[in-house]
Parts: sequence; C-alpha cells; structure tokens
Amino acid sequence: MRLNHLDLHSPVVTETATFFIEHLGFTLVETRGKDAFYRLADDAGMVLVISPPIAKLGGGDQVSLGLQTYHIGFLLPERLAVEDAYRRILPSGIRITEPEERHGAYVFYMVIPGNILVEIGQRPDA
Repeated sequence: MRLNHLDLHSPVVTETATFFIEHLGFTLVETRGKDAFYRLADDAGMVLVISPPIAKLGGGDQVSLGLQTYHIGFLLPERLAVEDAYRRILPSGIRITEPEERHGAYVFYMVIPGNILVEIGQRPDA
C-alpha cells in the first residue's frame, strides 16, 4: 500500500494553498470550484490537497479542536536551511516559534492560514 495524498481541511482554502505555494515550495496542479479544492505537489512527488472542512463531520481544524500535537512536518537537509526558512517565513506575519533544539531535532513551528500547525526541522540522522 502506498500513501496517495494528504488532504488538509481549511476554512480559507485559497489562503492556505497560497501559503504552501509561496513559502513552502509547492506547485499548483489543479483547482476545482471557487475556493473549494486545490491539488498541490512538491518536487519529491508529494501530493497535498487543500479543501474545505466537511461540515457533516463537525468541520473545524486541528488547532481549534485542541489537537496541538497533530501537525504536518517538513525536513530540511541542514540546520542552516531551517534558519533560512524561518527568516523567509517570519515576515508573513503568521504565528511562529523561533528555531530550537527539540526532541532530537532543530525545529520551528508555525500556524499557517487555515489554522494548520506546521513543523519545519532538521534531524541529524535523517
């Protein structure tokens, strides 16, 4: 079995997709409807879908539901790349922590549009 895609629900689909494109290097592959569905991809072939919350399942997002440990994480090859990403993203005005040593990695966390928790880090063994 192979993971096909990851679908993140966001109440602000376009803003969330735009953040992934402008700050995290994803490419737009497809849109459907107005602010309804974005399919993105990265240079390693990861498929990321951004879509609205499913109302009949309760809607919401992981941060507002109190699931602060639920997040998506990206690895960079070296510590300097983490610091560069932090400096590049910081002016966007989102909530963001400073890079720090945590759980055997050098990481920072941010809450991007759509209230999605994202980790960017580097692990010595990765």
